[in-house]
Amino acid sequence: MTKVKIKESKGNTYYVKGRGMPKGCQQCLQGTKTVLFINGICQKPEHCYWYCPISKERRDNSACFADEIKISTKDDLLQEINAINAHGMSITGGDPLLESNLEQTIEFIKYAKLMKGKKFHIHLYSNGLNFNDKIADKLAKAGLDEIRFNPPKSHWESIKKALHKGISVGAEVPVIPDKEHELLLEEFVYYLDEIGAEFINLNEFEYCFPNSQSLKERGFYLKKGTIASVVNSRKMALDLIKKVAPHVSIKMHFCSIIAKDYYQLKSRYLRRAKTIKLPHEEITEEGLLMYAQIEGNSEKLTEFNDLLLNQYQIPRKLILYEGDIIKLPYRMVTTEQFVSSLDEYKLDCNIIEIIPFREKAYFQITESTPIKIFIEELNPHED
Repeated sequence: MTKVKIKESKGNTYYVKGRGMPKGCQQCLQGTKTVLFINGICQKPEHCYWYCPISKERRDNSACFADEIKISTKDDLLQEINAINAHGMSITGGDPLLESNLEQTIEFIKYAKLMKGKKFHIHLYSNGLNFNDKIADKLAKAGLDEIRFNPPKSHWESIKKALHKGISVGAEVPVIPDKEHELLLEEFVYYLDEIGAEFINLNEFEYCFPNSQSLKERGFYLKKGTIASVVNSRKMALDLIKKVAPHVSIKMHFCSIIAKDYYQLKSRYLRRAKTIKLPHEEITEEGLLMYAQIEGNSEKLTEFNDLLLNQYQIPRKLILYEGDIIKLPYRMVTTEQFVSSLDEYKLDCNIIEIIPFREKAYFQITESTPIKIFIEELNPHED
């Protein structure tokens, strides 16, 4: 028996020390992967469709997305890849390898490799229901780096067809906390190790609006104090790694809900924010963009803009004057003198936080705080 030690990553995921985690996971945690959602169309397999977390808007819909952005062309995909300065791409759905999706999936892989180079890492998710040697050869020729299966037991054998093609082969499955799934999952790990697969990703079972009713009916519930974690999923995953890892050589990696819904998104937002940040904006720790926004009478705004340039001597490049709004770095408005000037001109000022998107369809203000309240929160009075 091999002694193993479980390590925690910075993104609240866990892996076996000395084995590491798949490259796709490393990049996801760093926010360097663009997520290409081919569409929400799949075979609706019995083993996984009941817990599918895809939203009603995307499920069974032919719309394609790159991260949060709806796209219609390969150039749209490239624009999103460049927006977050991505080092790789993951392809999901639906099932990217469904017969009706396969050609588009192959074309996206080829295009990404052509435009970003061979080192641009691409991994793909599939239920494996229609996977065969021909598809495996097409994926390898297109340049796919890594494939992750979530098949029913009746299709485990399909995973073998991806081996020895120059593609990193593994599985990614949710940890469904009941005895039946626990035994099946343990058997699956041993099977993957036996055939020579490289890894298995164990995902914390997700509880969300699209699947909440289905999970409740089967006796699964949201863990208190979490955003989407099913009770006992994390414990079962870590117990499984401790139990099985000493007997296998395969990489075993547990990915928590907070890693997927917080760390990955935060890291991707930070990268996007750096590429689109304007001079008057500051990037927060969460990857949001923050600035001061002044509004009021147009004549007073014009006078105040002159005041900013002349009396306060704020560089013109730090001021964005858009007719009925002035935007500038929030740190410049937090003095008593500045607040007095705002009162004198009868102008309103709020500290704004937005998600890092310029497109009107995705623009969202996450917080708007009046300047006086912001200053109080910034410098709380001691009791």
